[in-house]
Amino acid sequence: MISLKFKSREAILLRAAATGDVPLIRRLVRHHHIVSSNTVGVGVELEDAAAKAAAHGKAEALELLLEFGAFPNNALAGENLLIPPKRMFDERGGHRQHHVTEKLTPEIVRILLNNVHIFPEVTIRLGDTEGHYLHFTPKELINSNPGNKNREEICKMLVSHDQVDVNTEISFYQTGAFALSSKVNQSFYQHPRSTFVHVNFLGQTLMFDNFGLAEHLLTDQTLDPGLPIGTGAAENLLIIFMDKYSKGCFHKLNQRFDILLNALRDKIANSNAFRNQVLASENKLFKQQFLTLFAIRHQDRYDLSPADFQHLNCDQLNDKILDLFLNISYEAPPDYHRLYPNPLPGYDS
Repeated sequence: MISLKFKSREAILLRAAATGDVPLIRRLVRHHHIVSSNTVGVGVELEDAAAKAAAHGKAEALELLLEFGAFPNNALAGENLLIPPKRMFDERGGHRQHHVTEKLTPEIVRILLNNVHIFPEVTIRLGDTEGHYLHFTPKELINSNPGNKNREEICKMLVSHDQVDVNTEISFYQTGAFALSSKVNQSFYQHPRSTFVHVNFLGQTLMFDNFGLAEHLLTDQTLDPGLPIGTGAAENLLIIFMDKYSKGCFHKLNQRFDILLNALRDKIANSNAFRNQVLASENKLFKQQFLTLFAIRHQDRYDLSPADFQHLNCDQLNDKILDLFLNISYEAPPDYHRLYPNPLPGYDS
């Protein structure tokens, strides 16, 4: 049974962490090490206190608690005493309930990422509408909040960490509050073998208008816009891009849009995963939007739209896609013969 004295000390430590009282934290922790051999107990206290210090932006207190042995993952994910709301949105799905991770400052995140014990891909679980739970990494959760003034800076810090995978994805219901919060007008693509919509991290940056982060991701050599394979994430990347493009969301980028567009096309052209999926897909819209992406000239005008390809069947669309690949630079040719044992019409002509 935990004694009242233990509970009192824990409460004092938490309060000291929240207020940034470094001398008191140092006295409490050192005294505990001297009078008690309960190293497990003190570890739990330290982690809760570190999470408290991080949530309140107390950098010096957080650094001290980490030095004393607190693990940083709870502070990043907001666990233990900082239990997040069970739902990401209110019951009507209109008001977002912000998680503590979204409130971390760049200084706090930098301290956490510099700790050798950090796992920056820790999972954060929040409830969407319709009884579905969303699973985020910190970078994905922070990116999804356009109201966070520090989100681009913090997300860039997170994706620059050597343990972070930039090719993750999230899944959600087509009609859930999370999907509606993105304000993407077109319907997302739902893979026939899945009950959810899947969007990779690059798609998420465009989904929530974090274009500065999208530009940064497109310079990452490990980014592959075709990953994960077979979930519908590649299809949704193009759906989101074309939706944002058609609404003029890229206007504020001015000349930077051309850089983003060219970088996106280059990444797609060099992605075996993306090329193989678009050629093997029976989804005509996927192929039409792919061709449209490479037909865009600049932000104010483009010569073609997906509607210009509606009269073509899948084989004819593939012919155009193959012709396109023959006229652009890429690292390695797609495995056409594995995808199509019998040559496509005109393939060998």
